[in-house]
Amino acid sequence: MVNEHNLPFRMREYQELMDQEILNIGDDYDKLADYPTYVIFFCNFDYYQRGLARYQFEFREKWHPEITAGDLRTMVVFNTKAQDYEHATEIRPFLDMICGTVDTKDKFIAAVDAEVQDIRADKQREARFMKEQIERRRELRKSREAGQIQERNKNTLGLIKALEKRGMTAPEIVAMIADTQSISQAEAQKYYDQLVVAS
Repeated sequence: MVNEHNLPFRMREYQELMDQEILNIGDDYDKLADYPTYVIFFCNFDYYQRGLARYQFEFREKWHPEITAGDLRTMVVFNTKAQDYEHATEIRPFLDMICGTVDTKDKFIAAVDAEVQDIRADKQREARFMKEQIERRRELRKSREAGQIQERNKNTLGLIKALEKRGMTAPEIVAMIADTQSISQAEAQKYYDQLVVAS
C-alpha cells in the first residue's frame, strides 16, 4: 500500500526465499527447471511511473533483449493507478477492488472482497496471518543460513583433505583455515577438530 522505494529489492528477496525453499542441500540445480517461479506484487502506486497496469520482468541479455536467460523467473508488478491496461484487462476488476471499487456482478471479485472484509473484521485472524508470514520468512532465513554453513563446512573439509594429500601438517592446515576464514587460531583449531571428527 505504501511506496517504500525498495520494490526491486523486495522482489529479489522473495525470489531468493522461494529458490531456497525449493532446493535442499545437495540438490542438483536442474531441479529448478521443474519450478518456474513468479513474484507478484499488487501496488497501490505506480513504482515505475509509466502508467502501465502490468510491468513484467524476466532476466534478459543486455544488448540482445530477445535472448532470455531461461532461468524461468518472472516478476510481475501490478499498478492500481494505471492508465494503460493493455496487458492487464483481465485483472482490471481486481485492481479496481484494491482501490475500493467492487464489481458485485463479478462472482470472483465479490468472493475475494467478502474474504478481505472478514479478515479485516477479525483482528485476531489478521494478526495471526501476519504472524504466520513473519514466522515463515524467519524459518526460510534459518534454513538458508543452515545451508550456507553446511556448504562452507563441505568446502573447508575438501580443502583439508586436499592439503593433507599435499603433505601439510595439521597445525599448518589450521593456520591456513584461520587465515582464509579470518578467525583466530583457537577458533580454527576447534573448527578443524569438529570437521575432522565429523568426517
